[in-house]
Amino acid sequence: MHTLRNLAIRRLAASAVMLLILLGSPFATASAVPPAVVTPGVDGWRWPLPEPHRVIAPFIAPVMPYAAGHRGIDLTAQTGDTVLAPHDGVVSFAGVVVDRPVLSITQVGDLITTVEPVLALVAEGDRVQGGQQIGTVATGGHCPPGCLHLGVRLHGNYVSPLLYLGGLQRAVLLPAGP
Repeated sequence: MHTLRNLAIRRLAASAVMLLILLGSPFATASAVPPAVVTPGVDGWRWPLPEPHRVIAPFIAPVMPYAAGHRGIDLTAQTGDTVLAPHDGVVSFAGVVVDRPVLSITQVGDLITTVEPVLALVAEGDRVQGGQQIGTVATGGHCPPGCLHLGVRLHGNYVSPLLYLGGLQRAVLLPAGP
């Protein structure tokens, strides 16, 4: 009986998170920590690829920290495409993780952005400016060829990169009746 109740609770929680994601809630993250307030375009955030920006796999917050989910967004990209720094910061990692080349940039305030698969043109410790070329799209990882994964962590919790890129529409409450 406990197992069925726990399963029902997990399914309800997953449904609630999906509803928050669909409504564009900034609280649809892996934890209850809200993301930092960022004004797209003003705070120096840019897309990591030149236009067009096509999201082929959305952010899906896990119900619990180690549960299934998609902790970032996947963007259409071709191997060899230029990858740009999405914001100012310091390269905190540039290397291979398992089977993919990964690059992470840390911004003031404990915010880390990761792109993969990327062949880095910068090294750990380098300062980068938003819009600066930091590498090229490679192959490997969970993304199929023709894809770049962009993930964002704030205080160790994954949040949707679209919160910083301006890709989420505000939720609008509509009247319940005619």
